[in-house]
Amino acid sequence: ELDPMIDPILEKNTFMEGQQRMIKLGDKVVEWDNDFRLYLTSKLANPHYSPEVMGKTMIINYSVTMDGLENQLLNVVVGNERPDLEEQ
Repeated sequence: ELDPMIDPILEKNTFMEGQQRMIKLGDKVVEWDNDFRLYLTSKLANPHYSPEVMGKTMIINYSVTMDGLENQLLNVVVGNERPDLEEQ
């Protein structure tokens, strides 16, 4: 489960204070940069998140399987050895 303190970041609950966009984290107000990105990683092989978290985030599965690696390697070899087969 994710720490509720980062909810304002996930929901992008920002507000203007003068000319500066701000966000409230806990009891502190800090400047917000529109180029800010938050990346979270997990060591879990198959993490499960609540629907609430799934709605606030974009989950990308970068896990690699042996079958996936075999297919990638096969595509590279075929592309180098037989480009005509790769087109098919």
